[in-house]
Parts: sequence; C-alpha cells; structure tokens
Amino acid sequence: MSRAATLYCVLLLSLLVPASLPAAAAPPDPDAPGLSTRERLDALFDRVRVEQTAMRSLEARFTQRKESEMLVEPEVSQGQFSYLAPDRVRWEFVSPNPMTVVIDKQQMTTWYRDLKRADVIAVGRYSEQVLQYLGASGTLETLLDYFRVQATFPSDAKEPYRLRLDPRYPRIAKRIEAMDVWIDRERFVPVALRYQEPDGDVTEYRFTDIEVNANIPPERFQLDLPSDVKRRQIAADRSSE
Repeated sequence: MSRAATLYCVLLLSLLVPASLPAAAAPPDPDAPGLSTRERLDALFDRVRVEQTAMRSLEARFTQRKESEMLVEPEVSQGQFSYLAPDRVRWEFVSPNPMTVVIDKQQMTTWYRDLKRADVIAVGRYSEQVLQYLGASGTLETLLDYFRVQATFPSDAKEPYRLRLDPRYPRIAKRIEAMDVWIDRERFVPVALRYQEPDGDVTEYRFTDIEVNANIPPERFQLDLPSDVKRRQIAADRSSE
C-alpha cells in the first residue's frame, strides 16, 4: 500500500474516533432548514462525532481504483476492510494481487503474499502528524486551518454528503493535492474517498456492505506470518518522505 493509501487509513480513523460533545436534546441535523452553509457544515461534523461515539467496529467491502500515467488502464483492486476501536485496522486485498495491511496501534505491517515479504513500519509518529493536519484531534476550526473545505448537500436524501478538501500549505500539498470524501446520510460514515497526488495519480475507494458494530474478533488484527516470509523493518521517516 502506498504512503498516500496510509494517509487514507488515518483519515478514515479520524472520522471514526469518538469525540466528547455536550449533551443535547437531539443530534445535530445537517439538513435542518434555515441553516447557513457554515452552520450546515458544523452540524455535519458534530453529527459524525455524535454517531460514532457508539461505534465499536466497522466492516465493509471495498473497491480501489488507481489511475496513473504509468498504467495503461486503471488498476482495480477489491477486498475487505475491518476496523476495531480504537486503533486497529485491516485491509485485505483479495484481487488482483493478494496483500494484507494491518495497523495495530502504532505499527503497520504490509504483507505482500505473492512476494513472500512483509514490511513493518512504526507509524505512530507519522499518524499523529497526519491526524494533526486533518484536525482529528481538534475542532472544525482546526480542520479549516489546514484545508479549504467545500461541502455539497444534495437535495436528494439518498445522495451522500460530499466534502472537497484542498490543502492550504505546501507541507500538506506535497503529499496530497486534493481530496473528496462522501459521507453516508444515515450512518454518517465515509462511503467513498477520492484523492489526487501531486504527480497526477488518482486513487478512489468505494465501500459497500457496510456493517457497524459487527462482532470482529481481536485475532483478526494479528498476523501469523509463515516461516518463508521475509520481514523488513522500514524506518518511519522513509515511509513519509
């Protein structure tokens, strides 16, 4: 998985991490009449946090589509995504190239099954930096400090909300040029994400068969690598260059 895909993992986690909010008689409604664009955006972010306070796990099938000048045609991969609160993630790429990526607390292991190789990276420090950039540990105002955000609230209640994020600063723009996030209007979880890197490469994820609070055993996030798999310890600073 590329470092940009790692960034996506952290972004998804940032949208899932519970945040404490003042008690309210009713959850915020981004579709409430009479709201300004800013008030609607505030309501959306607050509602995401409210809904996720009860989230213990999430499972979904995903389709990844990559476009690049280096590819003759778009590359499409499929697999299973699993998340267990507060900090465990597993990406199981099934086709066309089998690969497993597990983030367990502050360590990420990428197992290239066909190559019989596993790369291990301590991602804790890098993840904290990305979370800070994305405002996951702060408020909406923190996010707006780092990104210019444009929100789309479709009139069709079946259409997801869409957020367009454009970096404000070069240190962020050197990793990602633009990002679009689609958020489900019933469960308030990401159902799609599309990002463009500075070199023009585009990666898109689509999530289906989403299950919230499924019974996911902790053992799913433990990798028992076969004896013939070569392990490589990769420095975190190399992965984030």
